[in-house]
Amino acid sequence: MSGKTYDLKNEIEARELFDLQAEKIKNLKKELDDCIQTLISVSILANGDENIVIGNFVDSRLSKFAKTHENVTKYIEKVTGKNIDVVLAENAALEQAEGDL
Repeated sequence: MSGKTYDLKNEIEARELFDLQAEKIKNLKKELDDCIQTLISVSILANGDENIVIGNFVDSRLSKFAKTHENVTKYIEKVTGKNIDVVLAENAALEQAEGDL
């Protein structure tokens, strides 16, 4: 009878270890799922932030370009004494004339 008690004791210990391992696996799977969801959220935010940064950079460059264009236009009008559209039309006519030669 002592042999059966020993086997039963080992079986109970083995089942307890198995249940403990199963619980650990379940917790690890949940933690893994949480990590994956966090990575997805961070990735979405990172892409959004990246797009915002790129958009801000492009807006900044366009703003600087517009300011430079405005300054160049004012300078040409001041130096030539003509409206920028007239100057551009004259330049286009000169280019056309040179191309015809």
